Amino acid sequence: MSKPFSEFAQELPEKDEHKKSREYKKLSPKLQDAVDAIFKEMESKPSDFLNTFDKTINNVSKKFKVPPKKLMDYFEAEVLSI
Repeated sequence: MSKPFSEFAQELPEKDEHKKSREYKKLSPKLQDAVDAIFKEMESKPSDFLNTFDKTINNVSKKFKVPPKKLMDYFEAEVLSI
């Protein structure tokens, strides 16, 4: 059974909603800045984001000098906690 759009829309995260999660709060300030940059990129190009996710992770990891694995681990933990 499919949900009406109004119910689905309520489940979408608000802007900066990711900052309230337990996994986000565990991150170092540097990793939090990197995750914020990824979400900002996702908001600016939502239709193209999934196609360029790995590239975005690599670019942000270089910019913020954090390991790409740490960023991937964060996103995996977020997905598993939902």
